[in-house]
Amino acid sequence: MNKINIFYLTMVFLVLGLVGCKHEKETFDGPSLVDRFGPFRVVSDLEVSQPTVDFEGGETVFFTAQFNKNVEWVLEITGSVSGSVKRIEGFSNTLDASNATWDGGTTDLPLFRNEVCNVTLKIPEEAEFMGTATVETLSGKQYPGTLFTAFEEELSGVDVFVGNFEFELVAGIRTGNAAEGEGYYVMEGTDNVVPNFFVGLVDFKATLTGNNYFQFPTTVPEDLFFNCFMLSDAGPHGLGIIDFWVDRNDNGTFEEGPDQNFRVAADYNLATWDGWRQISHPMSDTGITQEDLEKVVAIRLLLISDMNAQPNPPLQVDFGIDYMTFTAGGPLEL
Repeated sequence: MNKINIFYLTMVFLVLGLVGCKHEKETFDGPSLVDRFGPFRVVSDLEVSQPTVDFEGGETVFFTAQFNKNVEWVLEITGSVSGSVKRIEGFSNTLDASNATWDGGTTDLPLFRNEVCNVTLKIPEEAEFMGTATVETLSGKQYPGTLFTAFEEELSGVDVFVGNFEFELVAGIRTGNAAEGEGYYVMEGTDNVVPNFFVGLVDFKATLTGNNYFQFPTTVPEDLFFNCFMLSDAGPHGLGIIDFWVDRNDNGTFEEGPDQNFRVAADYNLATWDGWRQISHPMSDTGITQEDLEKVVAIRLLLISDMNAQPNPPLQVDFGIDYMTFTAGGPLEL
């Protein structure tokens, strides 16, 4: 074999060798065989970064665990007193500060409070596996915005008006089962004889805050969001309504005659949910203007019964409300 043929054969083997080496180093796209078919194994158990956490002080807490392969996992934190639930989900072989940090927020109302929280880690495809831990919250998360009232204290009769004109309306603060803290406000119709329509109303005046007008974080209607938590038992005949009243005669007090009300076009149909629910909408949904927002003097709650659909005798209608607050730039983020 001459020198030229030997040279070409040598070059061919070198090229094939380089191609083979490159192929071995190529990154494989998609799940590995271990991820798809390998047995699941826990490398390190569920742990909490610290035993207590002070959310009000700006602290957070994170959770760690490690598996031998990537899996879908669900981390669930449940308040032992409040019953609040925070759910964090992911797909990985590791839980750490980058994907399993908790800042005190909630997925399912109510909000967390000072309590011991039970933590569970589950993997849907591994039904027999469950990791457990606990963490104690020393304070609840501080949410942004301007809080009007959380109904934690009895309200002054001067600043609140209860309109119970024709039917049996019970209205006031109750404790226990609140969406935030201990107290919430309830409107409840107790009449089960007359097929009632207008059950009653409650006016909360801006003077509850020590001011004649509400103080908002912004007066741009599109940027100002009203938020509250509303409680329903899914009764089929109740409607909730919220009005915002603007001072039209510039006397700094709420007077229904000269003052003007603004409301969201759609009523809150209490039949559509059971339990606590967050209500959030921009104030622009009411048609209110920026000038009007500078002179809001009261918020009115109304409880309505759909008498055309009521049986005989009619069923009771009611709802609860908690944590009325205003945020700028978007709805309250739990």
